[in-house]
Amino acid sequence: LYEVAFGISLRRLLFDLAGGLRSGRKLQAVLMGGAAGAFAIEKDLEVILSFESLSAAGLPLGSGAVMVFDDSADLRAVLERLGHFFADESCGKCYPCQLGTQRQHEILRRGSEKNSLAGDRERLADIGATMIDASLCGLGQTAGTAVLSAMKLWPEMFDAQK
Repeated sequence: LYEVAFGISLRRLLFDLAGGLRSGRKLQAVLMGGAAGAFAIEKDLEVILSFESLSAAGLPLGSGAVMVFDDSADLRAVLERLGHFFADESCGKCYPCQLGTQRQHEILRRGSEKNSLAGDRERLADIGATMIDASLCGLGQTAGTAVLSAMKLWPEMFDAQK
């Protein structure tokens, strides 16, 4: 656990202060801001940890959590666990979140089992946009953020498996 002042780069946090990756491993992704965050990749390592710089890079500060995944991590499984978290935490008060988090988790589970169906990418995008626009609270409004971020970076991850 590291607590740092604003003004250092993500690279400095990860590689100088936290000790970097295990020997022989490559950076795959960094989830910025916690479960409701967005993914950063190698090109984002020079971003300065501040509200302004992160926002300009399209990355949230969120809870301040920074989760690092090397090339051995299965990002489909990571997303499935995030989907499970939001589906479990939804209070069920509003339908966009109640149903959206359940459907999102089902689709992400199929993906983690390598059983994606044709149209799952489009369904995830629609669910995420609906939850952002129509959910009553912050949980529902951010439940699809990491998924939508991953979809931009790795669209092929969401293709139907043959």
